[in-house]
Amino acid sequence: MIISVALNGVLGFAIVIATLFCLGDENNAINSSTGYPIIEVFLNATGSNAAANAMVRFSNSKQQHESQSSKVMAKHGQTSVLIAAFIFAAIGGLTTASRMAWAFARERGLPGSSVLARVDQRTSLPLYTIALTTLTSLLLALINIGSSKAFNALTSLVIAAFYSSFLISAACFLHKQLTTPKAEIPYGLFTLGKASLPVIVLAIIFSVIGIFFSFWPTVSQVSAPTMNWSVVVFGGALTFSLLFWAVHGRKVYTGPLIEL
Repeated sequence: MIISVALNGVLGFAIVIATLFCLGDENNAINSSTGYPIIEVFLNATGSNAAANAMVRFSNSKQQHESQSSKVMAKHGQTSVLIAAFIFAAIGGLTTASRMAWAFARERGLPGSSVLARVDQRTSLPLYTIALTTLTSLLLALINIGSSKAFNALTSLVIAAFYSSFLISAACFLHKQLTTPKAEIPYGLFTLGKASLPVIVLAIIFSVIGIFFSFWPTVSQVSAPTMNWSVVVFGGALTFSLLFWAVHGRKVYTGPLIEL
């Protein structure tokens, strides 16, 4: 796992460097007629009709008239790459989310856990949590049709949710380290040793700062359209979770189930 994280970090950094070198005029990228700056960056990077045409054929855009400019064709072709990347990312995200939902349902931490925790005997898959995750994703995607602002508020919530989940885990581990002798802490195969305490403290501070600023709007003169509504969504989800715990969860939840 550590090697995988390190490898992806190096490759991701390389992609960032390559993108910056191929960025071109940043104003043209930001104000791209496609609405997606990354497509304009790809177009500036290729600058090849052959490459653009090949990618257009890959995306089955054969209905484009031959008189169309190569720039438009390149935009369609580069978009096909993004769509393919989104599809692969969606598959991975759906797999991860459905398994996490199943694991939490197995511990009776979700509403309807008795149904969601079931595993199909024929396929050995948690079909109910897969269906729930898929349906939830589709319903959330429909928000963009009614209001892009509401959809952006929902997607920006990912930052606060990510930092919050890590903050809780790090805080619990910090409490464990400060209140339990080291000999009684069941460490895994990898540990930072003496450096673990300052690393955890710095990570907690960084997470708190990230959560705080993720709720701020991007402009100083705030109106209803420019307001960052992720704080409202986050607060609503947190309120629902606390109410569910107070009413039902604390009565049935017994802690994580460990299987070896």
